[in-house]
Amino acid sequence: MAIGDSLGVPSSFMTPEYIRKTWGWIDTFYPAEKGHIYHDGLKAGEYTDDSEQAIALIHSFVRNSKVVPKDVVQEIIAWAERVKDKYASPLGPSTARALKAIANGADITQSGRYAMTNGGAMRISPLGMIHGLRGSSCAETVRDVYLACMPTHNTTVCVSAAAAIAWGAALCVRGETSIERIMEGAIEAAELGRKYGYDVVSPSIGRRTAFAYELVLKAGDAEQAMSDVYDFFGGGDLAADSIPAALAMFALGEGDAKSVLEYCANLGGDCDTNGAMAGAMAGAYSGAAKIPQDWKETVSRVNEVDLESYARQLVILASEWEPAQI
Repeated sequence: MAIGDSLGVPSSFMTPEYIRKTWGWIDTFYPAEKGHIYHDGLKAGEYTDDSEQAIALIHSFVRNSKVVPKDVVQEIIAWAERVKDKYASPLGPSTARALKAIANGADITQSGRYAMTNGGAMRISPLGMIHGLRGSSCAETVRDVYLACMPTHNTTVCVSAAAAIAWGAALCVRGETSIERIMEGAIEAAELGRKYGYDVVSPSIGRRTAFAYELVLKAGDAEQAMSDVYDFFGGGDLAADSIPAALAMFALGEGDAKSVLEYCANLGGDCDTNGAMAGAMAGAYSGAAKIPQDWKETVSRVNEVDLESYARQLVILASEWEPAQI
């Protein structure tokens, strides 16, 4: 997750043509270009709000052994305050709107009612991993996903998007080897997630993911698959564009962490977020040993973080977890 986030920092919201012209093929870390709309100021190997908010969720989960929406949003607010001067734009549009509403007195059951973007899904993978480790059902996982999304991304499309990524991560952690079954599971979770949150006008995450997967299966090679997915989805920050694209890159790389991460960084669109989501699944699928050692060392050093300690906390949480009763 963190490596995919970091690899995608320079290329986020760039076109495939610009990425090729500037870096050729991204397979290592670069700093954000000066003036980058979101990441100006980030160093090579530094990750963004995707990883930082996922870690914020873990802090809340460790404290409560369950999803407590009010505590989740307090962690995110505390994180936002810490990083407000770190780089150009630490908050996505839906999260920024929700936090502003909460600051003005809005109830957390309503603060996220206008969200359309991928911020709920970008940070959800630790919750999916907990449920994968404890052997939860898809329905049980999706109920917790809804609570985690509620304060900032409380809409049908955003819960659907986060459910797809969480359940995909859960299946990977559980040891599912069939890419087809993982994709089918993500689509099933997306349909379940669509039943939660405020109704908004949006396409189906599940059906769009199925179409993106079909593009990958029909393409003659990786380059064609990436071109087709970008042409149809763009992979930008809208949940309905980002999640199908990220899942398609996971399928294109057949779960191999290095391949998946590079595809996301070079696809175009919201590269860091797509890399974080697909990367979380791919890391769980293929294992840490399949990730280049220099990538792991760089991200740990630059961000001054011990990600293995968080992994150990997730393992412990799985045995203590109290699933949502809604």
